[in-house]
Amino acid sequence: MAISPQNFPRKRRPSAGSFISPTLSDRRLVQSLLLVSQEISSLAPLQFLLKRNSVSIIRKSNLLAFLFEELLRNPVSCFAPTAILCFEEMYIVLQRMKTLIEDCSNGSRTWLLMQNESVSNGFHELTLDLSTLLDIIPVKGLDLVEDIEELVLLIRKQCSETAAYVDPTDETLRRDLLKMLDQIKREIVPDHKKLAEIFEKLDLQDSASCSDEIKSLEEEFQNQRDDKSKSEVTALIGLVRYAKCVLFGASTPKSTVGGKNP
Repeated sequence: MAISPQNFPRKRRPSAGSFISPTLSDRRLVQSLLLVSQEISSLAPLQFLLKRNSVSIIRKSNLLAFLFEELLRNPVSCFAPTAILCFEEMYIVLQRMKTLIEDCSNGSRTWLLMQNESVSNGFHELTLDLSTLLDIIPVKGLDLVEDIEELVLLIRKQCSETAAYVDPTDETLRRDLLKMLDQIKREIVPDHKKLAEIFEKLDLQDSASCSDEIKSLEEEFQNQRDDKSKSEVTALIGLVRYAKCVLFGASTPKSTVGGKNP
């Protein structure tokens, strides 16, 4: 049900076990759900790209935590098989949500910007997965208090958006970045002011942050399997190197891609 995380920008790869629901007793399963929902709730929203998408996931997880707390406070003697199945699938979906936010936060910002639409769709698909599970779960059989039942209905409603949200500001910035890459490819000197504006919006505002971005892109290069994606990452590395030199005028140790200085 939940989508694969492999298409998204990341600075690390999660272990396969991160996306396998635990084989636990009913109570331990709910405890695991509470823990992962609290972990998501404690994450900082993405600040420079996909902010609304990440905030939405974090808020929904925070609301889900109230459901799991109630189930632990007033435990049902035995959950119905349908409920157990839904909880197991929900654990997988929540783990994927957590990993997606962390990867977007820790990875390359320029690559994330390039993948803006697909990552927005990823957030949306995970939300739809959660919506499906909340529709299936037998709420009446959970013996919930009225307030928590209404809370579940609220989360269902919040998950029922029909289309992915792609921030128009992010999309404008992505088009600006693509235009800049095209200019460099055609050996046209990019506009200094526009270049500085793009990097400021991505919070790449000094030599050190550009060096970190290059390292993240180098890791992304190693993660890519197809030549097209590798070519795109290489172009981004070239752009960040250029901007680092033009905007901040500093040099750093050798890069692992192409053997050039970051």
